Amino acid sequence: MKASRIRFLFALLCIIAFCSAVQATNLLITVQDNLDNTSIPHATVFLDGTNVGLTNNAGQFLLQSGQGDLNLLITMSGYDDWAGTVSTNATTLSVTMNRRTLYLNVSLFDSNTLAPVSGANLFLTSANSSQTAVTDPTGAASFGVTSFTLYSLNMTAPNYQPRSDTIEVDATNQNVQYWLLSVNQYSFIVRDQNTLAPVSGATISVNSVLLGTTDSHGILTAPVSRNVPVTVAVTKTGYQTVNQLIAINTNQAVDSITLTPVPVNGFVFVYDSQNQSISGADISVNGTVVATTSAYGQAALQNLVPGSYAIVVSKAGYTPVNQLIDISTGASEFPVVLSLATVSQTFYVQDSDQKNIANATVLLNGAFAGTTDPHGQLDTQLTYNTSYNITVTDDGYLPQMVQQEIPLGNTTTPLTITLQKNTGWGYVTLIGIGILIVLFLYALIKLARHRNRHHAVKRNEI
Repeated sequence: MKASRIRFLFALLCIIAFCSAVQATNLLITVQDNLDNTSIPHATVFLDGTNVGLTNNAGQFLLQSGQGDLNLLITMSGYDDWAGTVSTNATTLSVTMNRRTLYLNVSLFDSNTLAPVSGANLFLTSANSSQTAVTDPTGAASFGVTSFTLYSLNMTAPNYQPRSDTIEVDATNQNVQYWLLSVNQYSFIVRDQNTLAPVSGATISVNSVLLGTTDSHGILTAPVSRNVPVTVAVTKTGYQTVNQLIAINTNQAVDSITLTPVPVNGFVFVYDSQNQSISGADISVNGTVVATTSAYGQAALQNLVPGSYAIVVSKAGYTPVNQLIDISTGASEFPVVLSLATVSQTFYVQDSDQKNIANATVLLNGAFAGTTDPHGQLDTQLTYNTSYNITVTDDGYLPQMVQQEIPLGNTTTPLTITLQKNTGWGYVTLIGIGILIVLFLYALIKLARHRNRHHAVKRNEI
């Protein structure tokens, strides 16, 4: 009995050990590229639809297999998915993933006109393949390519310089654009030597033949002979003429030319509204004072490039003037009229008891300026160097007039105007009538007393 128990326990231990051995079986998965057999790190491994992990930098993943066959799916960006069933007894699995087929879209444009270049021949090569294509009317062509592959692209088109490039395709479709240089077209870029700003309207001639004028960007594109010496002349009013003797080779597409400005002078004359010269007025260009008028109201603007300038003429006590002037090649004169500026003035109107008078009317040189607010205050604007007769009126008060003139550039202080109450002739008349009535009553009383006294005397006599 005891021996049978020992045999039973031994058998049970063997079964448990066998089961443990089965559960402990591991599957080593190695993932490689189908073209160069390189390892693929970070590929995702799915077991029965469940994400169980990523391959390491060596492209490997250790999977505990367990019991039963394994349904595996391996995915990686840029590769076709791999799927398969692996026996439970397998300990290693080598997976080769195919690079995904993608599209490389190529577009070609003229570097001068930016128009599509159709009919261009494209030759695309890699370590394992080569393809050709011709651009359509939109300048486009497409190639079927594989992900993570290095390609060489050669481009040729009639009347254009050949071009080549290296393209590394990643995990997605790729779009590339190229600009081809015309064999005959050549671009001149003209700039100001001092500011490097584009010079528009510059005239360009080659071998004394006019090609045209530069656009708003300072660029002129025109056909020019290659590999032969040519004389290029660039002229623009207000600039020194540039002459060049050059030979343009097939690889050149652009010639950058700088023009030196010829300085010109302008004169600004500043007057007031009475046509009197104003001295000490500042002339500003782009926020910087460049000149100040003399005693005769004149200021010289020197060493300027011919063109238009926005100037600001200003002086304390006058309203600044913004004016656009155009300076040509010769000396130019520009009159500017400044108007006197205004200054804020506050009036306070009160009575002889220093109480505020609301709704009082204020006249400036006879013109209505406004009425005072509940605080007896009125704010208005007065012009410098102008004499004002200030008249204040209100019902029940005598009109009050004061004079004021604010010197040029001075500040103001509040002006208080006091009104005296107006008693009026009607009030005086009433007082007079009252006095007459009192006198009349007094006379009647005296007359009555006199009669009574006289009557009493007569009685006594009787």
